[in-house]
Amino acid sequence: MGILLQGDTALFFGRFHPLAVHLPIGFLLLAAILFALSFFKKYSFLQRALPIILFFGAVSSVVAAVLGWLLSTEGGYQEDTLAWHQWLGISVAVISITSWLWISSITWKKSGKKDHTPLLSPDDAQQRMINQKRNLGWVMALLLLLISITGHLGGNLTHGDQYLFTHAPAFIQTVFNAGDPAAAVGLAFPSDPDSTLLFEHIIEPVLNKKCASCHNESKMKGGLLLTTREGLLKGGENGEVLEKGSPQNSELFKRVCLDPVSKKFMPPKGAPMSYTEIALLNYWISSGMSFELTITDESIPEEIQVLIQQGYSLSTKRKSFIEKEKVTPASDDVLDSLRAQGYKIQTLAVDNNFLEVVAMDTLTREKLEALLAIKEQITWLDLGKTGLKDNWISTLTQFINLTRLTLDNNTITDAGIAELGNFEHLESLNLHATEVSDKGLKLLAGRHQLKRIYLWKTKVTQQAVDSIRNENPTLSIDMGIMLSEK
Repeated sequence: MGILLQGDTALFFGRFHPLAVHLPIGFLLLAAILFALSFFKKYSFLQRALPIILFFGAVSSVVAAVLGWLLSTEGGYQEDTLAWHQWLGISVAVISITSWLWISSITWKKSGKKDHTPLLSPDDAQQRMINQKRNLGWVMALLLLLISITGHLGGNLTHGDQYLFTHAPAFIQTVFNAGDPAAAVGLAFPSDPDSTLLFEHIIEPVLNKKCASCHNESKMKGGLLLTTREGLLKGGENGEVLEKGSPQNSELFKRVCLDPVSKKFMPPKGAPMSYTEIALLNYWISSGMSFELTITDESIPEEIQVLIQQGYSLSTKRKSFIEKEKVTPASDDVLDSLRAQGYKIQTLAVDNNFLEVVAMDTLTREKLEALLAIKEQITWLDLGKTGLKDNWISTLTQFINLTRLTLDNNTITDAGIAELGNFEHLESLNLHATEVSDKGLKLLAGRHQLKRIYLWKTKVTQQAVDSIRNENPTLSIDMGIMLSEK
C-alpha cells in the first residue's frame, strides 16, 4: 500500500478514475432497468440476473472510489465539492454492496434452498415478496439519485460548475443562474471599436475557453485561478505566472508555447491556442498587461492590428465623434434664417443630424452669435476669411460638438487662441495665415484631443514645431500645405 501513496504512482493509478467510474454507473443503471422490467409478468425472470449485475456494480464502485481518492491527492480541486463527491461516491459503493447482499438473499430463498424461517401462508409469502420488492425499489431509486448527484459533482470538479449549462438555451441559463460571462466560450464585441478592450474582449475569453476547465473556482490545478483577473495576477502555488513586460519569463506564456507532447503544455486537452491568440497574449504581456488597452489604441503596432483585423474581423481604426453620436435635427426655419444671413449649411449624415457650416460673408458678432441656435448640431465650422476677431472667439466655446474648426486668414493672435477653451471633441484646427505664434502653439499642444493643426503662413517657428512634435508624436502639425480657397 505504501508504494501507492508515492506521488507519481498514486496519480498514475488515480488518473484511471474517469475510466473506471463509468463501470458502476453502467452496471447500476442496468440493474435499475432490469428491476423495473421485472415488475411485468412477461419479464419477471430478469430479477434472477440482478445479483450478478449488482455484484459487478458493487465491485466497480469500490474500485472507482479508491482510484478517485488517489486522484484527489493531485490537489487543485475545490475542497467542499471534492468532499461531497468523495462521500457520496463511498455511499454508492456501500449501498451497492448492501443491495447485492440483500437481493442475493432474496433470490436464494426463492430458489428453494434450505430456509429455517417458519412456513408462511401463500398470502403472507406474497405480501412479503411485495414488501421486499418495494423496499428494493426505494434502494434502487436512492442509488440512481446518488449516482446522478455524484456524477454531477465530478463533472463540476473536472469542467467547472457551469459546464452543464454553458450551451443551454437562454431560458435554462436563467433558471439555473448559469449566465456567468466567465463561463462563456464565445467572443462578443462592442459595436464601438473604441470600447473593445484587447484583454477583456479577446484574450480573457480565450483563457476562459481553453484554460479555465483546469483553473477555475471549483478546480484550481497548481493553485492557479484563471477565471478572475486577481487570480491571473496572483499566480499559483509556485508564484506569479505573468511578468509584466516579459513574456519569456511568464510561466503561463511559456506553457502555451511548449511542444504539445510535453506534460507541461497548456491546455493539456482540447484545442491549443492559435498563432493569433499566442501573438496577442505575447503583445499584451510585452506592452505592460493593461486591462484598459483598446484595440484602437495608436500605440498598437501595425502587425498586431492586422492580426486583430484578420482574426476577428474587427476594425482597429478609431471612430470619430460624429460616427458614434447623434443629435436632434435642427429646425428648418432656423436653418433657412441662417442661410439668409450668408451661411452655407449642409447635413453631414441623415442618421446623425450633424451639420457643416461655412460662413460665406464677412462676420459681425451678432451674426456669429446667431449660430448658437444650432450650436448642438454644428460639428464642422468654417469661419475662414470672415474678419473674425480675438474677442469674438469666446462665443465658439459654446459649440460643444465641434470636431473641425477652420479660422484661417483672420487676424487672430495668441490672445484669441487662449479664448478657444478646451473642446472635448475637436480634432482638426486650421489657423493658416493668422497671427498665431509659438506661444499659441504651446497652448494648443496641451489639448490632447487635437490630431491635426494647420499653421502655414503664421508666426510659429520650425523650432517650436519640432519641439512640440517630440513631446506629442501623435499630433500632426502642417506647416506647408496650401488649402483651397473658399
